[in-house]
Amino acid sequence: MGNNLLKGKRGIIFGALDSNSIAWKTAEKVHEQGGEFILSNAPIAMRMGEINKLAEKTGSEIIPADATSVEDLEKLIAAAKEKF
Repeated sequence: MGNNLLKGKRGIIFGALDSNSIAWKTAEKVHEQGGEFILSNAPIAMRMGEINKLAEKTGSEIIPADATSVEDLEKLIAAAKEKF
C-alpha cells in the first residue's frame, strides 16, 4: 500500500524485462507510490520479456529504444516530454 510519496513525479524506467528484473520491481514500487513513467527496453529484449504485462498493471506506455542508438533515445525523450 503506497502513501503517494512519488505523486506528481514522472520519468522513464529502462530495462524491465520480467518480474525478476530490478527495473520491474522499481516500476511496481514507483507505481505503488503514485509516480508515472514510460517503460522502455531494447526491441529484441521486449520480445523475450513480459513488459506488456507490467505496462498493463501500471497503466504505463511502452516506447522501445535501443540504448546504443542515439536516434532511438532522442525519440524516446521527445515522446516522454510530449506525454508529460
